Amino acid sequence: MRLIHWTPLPEELIFSQQDDSLPAIHETIVDGVSLLVQQDGDAFRVVRLLSTDPAHFLDPRFQPGNVIMSSK
Repeated sequence: MRLIHWTPLPEELIFSQQDDSLPAIHETIVDGVSLLVQQDGDAFRVVRLLSTDPAHFLDPRFQPGNVIMSSK
């Protein structure tokens, strides 16, 4: 029997074995938009946009690879 697992999460999060060589990915909300990010010094790099609002995909701030400065 085969099962299909549909998810917006990257396979590294689902099938990973506590590998410290991979950067930690966290879910966060920026300006009301849900994102997966990884810490890059004092900033966060967007890994994936989790929002379902099509307008958020047109906002260049939330494109994967973009850096968002943390507000400390």
